[in-house]
This record gives sequence, structure tokens and C-alpha cells, in this order.
Amino acid sequence: MPEVNKKIERPKVPFNKIIRFGLSMTFKTIPFLFIFINIVAVAHGISYGFTIFMMQRFYDSVEAVITHNGIMRSAYLAVAALGLSMLLRELLNGIHNFMHNVCFNKMNGGMTKIIHGKMAKIDPVCMEDTNLHDDINKAQEGSGTISFIIFIGITLFTFYLPFFVFMALYLYYLKPLFIICIVLIFIPSLAGQLMRTNIIEKFEDKAAPIRREFEAHEQAITHKTWYKETRLLGGYVYFMRLFMDTMRRLGKAEWEANRKTNLINLGMNFFTLLGDGGIIYMLFDALLKGEISVGAFAAVHEGMGMLFSVMDEIIRNHIGNIASSLGKAHNFIRFMELPERGGAACERKPETGIIAEGASFRYPNAETDSVSGISLTIKTGETVAIVGQNGAGKTTLARLLTGIYKPSEGRVILYGMDTSGTEAKYLFGNLSGVFQKYQRYQMTLRDNIRISDFDNKAGIETPLEQAGVALESGSFPNGAETMLSREFDGVDLSGGEWQRVAIARGLYRIHDTILLDEPTAAIDPLEESRIYRQFMEMSKEKTAIIITHRLGSTQIADRVLVMEKGRIVGDGTHESLMTDCALYKNMYNSQAEWYSVK
Repeated sequence: MPEVNKKIERPKVPFNKIIRFGLSMTFKTIPFLFIFINIVAVAHGISYGFTIFMMQRFYDSVEAVITHNGIMRSAYLAVAALGLSMLLRELLNGIHNFMHNVCFNKMNGGMTKIIHGKMAKIDPVCMEDTNLHDDINKAQEGSGTISFIIFIGITLFTFYLPFFVFMALYLYYLKPLFIICIVLIFIPSLAGQLMRTNIIEKFEDKAAPIRREFEAHEQAITHKTWYKETRLLGGYVYFMRLFMDTMRRLGKAEWEANRKTNLINLGMNFFTLLGDGGIIYMLFDALLKGEISVGAFAAVHEGMGMLFSVMDEIIRNHIGNIASSLGKAHNFIRFMELPERGGAACERKPETGIIAEGASFRYPNAETDSVSGISLTIKTGETVAIVGQNGAGKTTLARLLTGIYKPSEGRVILYGMDTSGTEAKYLFGNLSGVFQKYQRYQMTLRDNIRISDFDNKAGIETPLEQAGVALESGSFPNGAETMLSREFDGVDLSGGEWQRVAIARGLYRIHDTILLDEPTAAIDPLEESRIYRQFMEMSKEKTAIIITHRLGSTQIADRVLVMEKGRIVGDGTHESLMTDCALYKNMYNSQAEWYSVK
């Protein structure tokens, strides 16, 4: 069984791995901006310490003028130097903050692009695993935290560290014992914030599945896709009850995490307060002994206030937020390490057709195969319909035959390419599809069609006509430029009209193979018959796989595969199956009144 069918493991992600990944993405996304902001950050950090030093010079010069008949010119120069140092500090502060916001926004955009790129590479079968949807939710929550952790982490070294080094040297110059002041401020708060990491990470793991439930119930109540049916059928109260229940569970988990972290903060604040008192005593004692000047006392006291404020900003805001976000960052990295489809480049050989050799498939965490022991050959240019009761394995077989899923056992050879070892772009390069669960893109009609293949320079008129989309019907007041969204001052379409647009979209894509998965479910049987016959006219020499519940449409197919419990129990033309396959005959006769066979 392939690796993607195994239960997804969630190992602990080392912090250094998060940093390496974040730095790598930062240098790829904003290399020059990142270097520039760090140069500014170093100068910014030094400017804070330098201002403290100039403050002492100012206080000492003023004291000299007052008590020792000092020179006024020296005091004025000290005032000017202090003013210039403060002006430079604020200038660097503005530049640093502005550049930080610019870089952070660019990094967030880059992380969003990474998530979408990863989603495109994940093996489609992983989407059938509930665990993956939790991981996606966590990754979306955690993508911004990678940028945050990197920028805050770098700021700790490029802004705060130079400031602390300057202050440490300054305090050591005044009195070596003053170095202990930084320790008294730093240690208690740091210890408390580090203790929060595990609490927040456990909360995030617990909250992700509840958050998905919460969002799903909220959509059922408020989103236009669901709320009409929800209210019409009386489901509003039921979904509101589920919504309130998940909100309570989410709130309870969050309250418990906040209670624990706040108790830790309260205890650490007590020790910080004791350290602050100790610093005041040390300064006062040194002043009385004449070890420092009054100017040094005032400057150091001011500097201690600034140190405490900066340290509080680091511990509570930055390290605290990093600790709170670390769980989300772990989730993002784990998501990025999910198995990808992968595969090698392979030459496409259209003349060889599609071959299945003992192919079976089992969904993740399932106990039985959905498709079992399928062996068949579909010739190039052949139209094959797959029919059967609900749950018979029709869609799963079609996805195996077109390479969307890899077989758990056996193999599928798609035009000379083994689907288990070939890169997706080679498998899907000439594949198109129309699905029952189509997308209603909030775009113009033209873009709704061309989105399937923007490299195709042909007009959209032919596929529109083939799908039965009539521009002159009145549904498209601006023709092909009609916006298909009322939310953007456009129009909405009926279900049948939207399905015709989806069919036109699939037909527009340049292809040699097309998968039609219940493409006409919202269209009446007679119109369905017309669309299928017109489709066949334009699909000559192209391979088509049709999944349908309506057996009247199977008469356009060269072959019909009848499925039951994951196996093929009938294979032949409509006429031969009516004679040789009792299941097919019974299904067809039960639907006979739905359609008219011409």
C-alpha cells in the first residue's frame, strides 16, 4: 500500500528546524529588504543605549553648572547632543517599524503562496483523510506565525541584543556589580514565558478540529450556499445549537489555557518586582558611597526603566507571542512535510491507451477496498461509461484510470505512464473533466470558461454552443463579459445554467481524454441526451470516461462497465448488457420512463 494511505504522523518539530525553514523562505522572498532592515535594527538598538549615555553627560553637566560653577557652554552642548541622539533614535525607530511592516506583509504573502503550492503537490487521496483537513486548518493558522517568529527572533539579535550589550558595557564601566541588574530583570519573566509554550501548543492541537466544526456550522447558518435550504427546511435551530455547542467547547479550551498561563505570569511578576526593588537599592547605595555621580544615578535609573520596559516587551510580547505561536508554527512545518505526489518525467504514448492490471484501491483509514482487482484495457479514442448503484466504486475507478489516485495494489498504465511513478503534470497535461460538484467561480462568463486553460487562445463560442449556453437568452446581459456573481454587481444563474457553464469549461480545455462525472445531473434527461450526442460529435478520436446514474446516456458509449461492490460485473455494449447482465437490465428498466431513446 502506498505511503499516502498510511495514517499521517505528527512528530514534534524542533525549534531550530522552524528557524531554518523560516530563514530560508525569508532569503528567497525578500533578500535585500531583509539585509537592509537588519542593518537599521542594529543602529536602532545602539541608539537607545547611546541616548542613556548622553543623558548621563547631560545630567552631569547640569550638576556641574549648579554645584561647581561649571561652564554653561558644556551644558548647552550636552543638551544639543542629547537632543540629536533622541532625534536619531526616533528617526531609526520610524524607519525600522515601517520596514518591519513592509517585510512582514511580503513574507505573509509568500507563505500563503507556499501553502497553495503545497496543496497542489499533495497526493489527492490525502484529501480523503480527516486528519489532513485538521492539518490544513492548522497550517492556515500557522502560516503567518512563521513570518512573525522569524522577524521577532531576528529582531531579538539585531535590535535588542545591541542595546543590551551597550547597556551591559555601560553598567560594567560604572560598577561591575550593576551587571546583575539585567539578570534580575530578565530571568523571572523569561522562565514564565517559556513555561507557556507547551500549554499553548496543546491548546492548538485540541482547538483545530473544534474550530473546523465551528466554521462549518457557521457556514450552514450564514453562507448563501447553505442558508436558504437550512432555513427553508427548518434546520436553522439545529445548526445554531451545534454552532453554540462548538463555540462553548472552543471557549472552554481557550479559557483553560489562559487560566494556566496567567497564573504562571502572576507568579513570575512577583519575582520581577523583587528584582526591581533590589536594583533601586543597589543604585541608592552606590550613590551614597560616592561610587557613581548624581548624573549616573539619574541616567542609570532612567536606563533601568527603559531596560525594564524593553525586557517586558521582549518577554511578554515577543517571546510570549512566540511561545503562543510555536504550536501553530509546528503545525505549518508538519503540513509542509506531508507526502507529495512526486514522480518522474515520462513520455506520453497516446496510442497505448489505458491499462489496469489487478488494480485495487483503499481510502485512508478504511478497512476494505473501494475498488478491487480491476483488470481492463481502454483503447485510445474509446468512450466508456461506468454505471452502478451508489457506493459501487464508479468514481473511485474513474480516478484510478485517469491517474488521480494511485492504486493500493496492482498498477494502472495511462498512455504508457505508470500512474504510481509519474509526475502529475505529465499525467494530467491532456486531461479535462466535468464534474457534478462543479465550481461557481465569481468571475465573468468568459473567465469562467477560460480558467480551465488560459493557454488556449481559441474563442469560447464553440464550447458554449456545445454545452447549450445561449448568450442571447437574457441570462447574460453583457454577453461573455457578464459577471456571474451578485456579490460583485453581476447576475446569478440557475443550477442547470451553471452546469452548462461547467460543461463548456471542461470542453474548452485542450485534451485528448475527458472525465465526465455526472456532468448533467442538474439537466433534464432529454437535454442530457442532446448534450451527450453533441459531445460525441466533437470528441471523435478522443478518449472519454463517463460516470452516470442515468443509463439512457450509456447508448452513446462504445462500452459500458457495470460495477457492484468495487468490482466489474458487466463489460460490453448497451445491447449486449441488456441480454447478458441482469443488474444492468434491471437498472435500465427501472429508469426507462425518465428518458426517450431516439
